[in-house]
Amino acid sequence: MLPNTVKPPKEVCMKLSASFATLSALALGMSALAPQVQAAPAASHAFDARGIYLTATSMAIPRFYKLVDGMKAAGLNTVLFDAKDEDGIVSYPSQVPLAKEIGAFKEGPIRDLKKKVDYLHSKGIHVAGRICLFHDPILARHRHDLAIKTKSGALFLEKHKPAWANPYNPAVQQYMIDLAKELAASGVDEVQFDYIRYPAQGNIKDIDYGFDPKTHPKHQVITGFLQRAQSELHKMGKMVSIDVYGVIAWQQSIDERNTGQRVQDMARYTDAICPMVYPSHFFGTFDGHKHPGDEPDYFVDAGVKKLAKITNGTGVTIRPWLQAFPWHVSNFTPRYVTTEIHAARREGAVGYLLWNAGNKYDVGFAGAKAAR
Repeated sequence: MLPNTVKPPKEVCMKLSASFATLSALALGMSALAPQVQAAPAASHAFDARGIYLTATSMAIPRFYKLVDGMKAAGLNTVLFDAKDEDGIVSYPSQVPLAKEIGAFKEGPIRDLKKKVDYLHSKGIHVAGRICLFHDPILARHRHDLAIKTKSGALFLEKHKPAWANPYNPAVQQYMIDLAKELAASGVDEVQFDYIRYPAQGNIKDIDYGFDPKTHPKHQVITGFLQRAQSELHKMGKMVSIDVYGVIAWQQSIDERNTGQRVQDMARYTDAICPMVYPSHFFGTFDGHKHPGDEPDYFVDAGVKKLAKITNGTGVTIRPWLQAFPWHVSNFTPRYVTTEIHAARREGAVGYLLWNAGNKYDVGFAGAKAAR
């Protein structure tokens, strides 16, 4: 997930019931490319989720109740919170063995997750838990065998630190699915996967993927994981959504090669795709526009339209992340947010999510209220 600051924001090995070879085939997504009938989730793909992002800290402190009152007054109906963030911190006391082994939840501030979920439900609010998947510094640091390696066998570093778990490793995939199922069992209505990709920064040419990406493209691994995760969560009656970069909608081949995100395939195994179409994050002169941050109508409209075209026929819902922060915006007002919402709706988006890393939503709430 991209923040509202220049700095990027903060993913016992399980005994596997199948052989490594069998799970490796799942990891590679051998069957992921053939369209299959999806099990119906409890909530409709067309659910009009209008919501905000909350940090785990915001979920744990008294300010939580004020934010809930504010979003309800603005006509919003969804809270998405950090269940596992970009640092690999699990926000609640997880009972998943690997999370306990590596101490992933030691810094997690939420001690009463079910109580908070129940409170949100009592207010008629749809609850989604965000799991940052393969960007997981805690896992990479404590379990080198599960981290992405270089061709020399050293740990792959991003900003001079190990940060990425290996999406191809069956134990890594199982860890993420176990966390998702545990979260689902806590009562959330939806699990949203972020960082469902390979690294795009650092010396990625030196990565040993564990397979030859020329013969088994990375997107097969990512799609295969999503197929498996969705199957497990649909059995529990939960929705599945994924975050993708907004620029993915422009279909630049280098993005797919680096990240492993082939959106047209991933769309078959998720209920909602949430592109991060923050105008300010289309850097420099993009698509002929010199100041993207000041053009919310164009970038939200174009991003949703392009992604809808790419995923046409899959049945997936487009639910964009919208900018609710002032970075690289010359005049950030409620009208800015209202413009984004109108642009998304015009192109057929079903709902939206507002992102502000500090959870400061006064402007966002006013913009959402005006858009009702």
